[in-house]
Amino acid sequence: MRMRLTYFLSAAALLVCLTSRAAKSQTDTALKLTTMVPQAASEFKTGVIDWENFSPEASASHFAAAIKADPNFGLARVMYAVTGVFGGFLTREQATAEIDRGVADAARASTNELLLAAAYREAFHNHPRVSGELFTAAAHLMPADRMAVGNALAGTGDPNDPVPTLRDFIAKHPDYSPMYNVYAYTLWARGDHPGAVAAAKKQVDLNPNAPNPHDTYAEILQWNGNFPEATAEYLRATTTPPRFPSAFSGAAEVAVLQGHYDQARTYLNQAITQAWHPGQKLFFMTEIAGTYALQGDQGDALRKQLDAVATEAKAQNDLESAAIATARKAPSYADAGNVAAAHKAIADAKAIKSPEPWQVNYYATMAHALLKHWAPANQELATLKQKTASDTVATRTLVAAAEGYLATQQGRPADALKMLMAADTTSIPVMNRIAEAHAALGHTAEANAWYGKVNSNYALALSDFPSVNARRRARIAVGRKP
Repeated sequence: MRMRLTYFLSAAALLVCLTSRAAKSQTDTALKLTTMVPQAASEFKTGVIDWENFSPEASASHFAAAIKADPNFGLARVMYAVTGVFGGFLTREQATAEIDRGVADAARASTNELLLAAAYREAFHNHPRVSGELFTAAAHLMPADRMAVGNALAGTGDPNDPVPTLRDFIAKHPDYSPMYNVYAYTLWARGDHPGAVAAAKKQVDLNPNAPNPHDTYAEILQWNGNFPEATAEYLRATTTPPRFPSAFSGAAEVAVLQGHYDQARTYLNQAITQAWHPGQKLFFMTEIAGTYALQGDQGDALRKQLDAVATEAKAQNDLESAAIATARKAPSYADAGNVAAAHKAIADAKAIKSPEPWQVNYYATMAHALLKHWAPANQELATLKQKTASDTVATRTLVAAAEGYLATQQGRPADALKMLMAADTTSIPVMNRIAEAHAALGHTAEANAWYGKVNSNYALALSDFPSVNARRRARIAVGRKP
């Protein structure tokens, strides 16, 4: 008799059910698939390899092929949903429907498949305790499945200090390359930069035939200021299957950090030709606009590219991105002193999507502040605060950056400094605004120190316009060319 798994079982109840089944039938130490369709099994295994190697787009394409070959392959459907969101193919709503069906189908398969399907479902819904328990159960039943063991550690380790857990796993599985990826980024975040470089290099040594290890190593090298070596690794990633267009973004970042803007745009245009889906193409187009913003004195080219981004976004029915791209023109016009065009950009952005995304209010605040239009600037800031009240990231970074900039422009740098120092002082826009407030107060040494922090930070994201503009302003402030 076929039964649908109830989606709202508690972790404890589900584990009791699974343990009972396991006691009767489960003796495997690695995942053995129950699908009887060879093509589905083959595509699934390739998808798992790509997922382990952090290539979500390629992974999702293989899981999609697996469920096309066997529509009842529940675990493959769950994995398609998870990787499809990461890869940009599915919305969360679409993925949720796929996951629910996949878990129900997995309930008719093996204990191991059901365990993993349920674990990924809980992880997708951001239930770390439950997903951790499920992955731990899966790891207990499948100790030879290192991905299951690694997921179990991720769900049960100390989130405040993951290094001991990572080191313990690596000691037991020294040749499992994906864990060095996580280890490298963790060490970098904790200030162990030599250790991060070494861990990233180890991943490449263990797994040179996948693109992401090269991309990770390149990014760590970039952050460390090793630009030629970083570019070489990024380009290796672009030529190592499966296709990995995001590596072109990294190469573009290194190029602009060295002032090579045309080369950066060449890389990004190559990324566009290899994009996995329309949303990724739109992202790369936005990054091209970011190169113009960072370069400076490229107002016409910047606005033309933003118009292209908005047009492409509308064609994809992504009205939010279209509105944001249009609003981004407003500060550029304001910086050039074109009041009418700045106002029109704001109005056009708000007309695309109502209510407008909060980012539109951010760019409107900045444009009005540049024009010294205090009343509308404060009105846009108030709207921005209201819309981001529950968004702690936006509130601690961009809201603080906008409010701090406005206060400094209005002749209140001491007030600006107070609110900025209470925000996220690792944020590039916040650091730049702190420097500008110090400069306005005549604190030259303090201002230069904060400008130095911005200029020596090589973790660049060309799609992040507030950060890109903050970097350009910081460079100009210390007499460097953007």
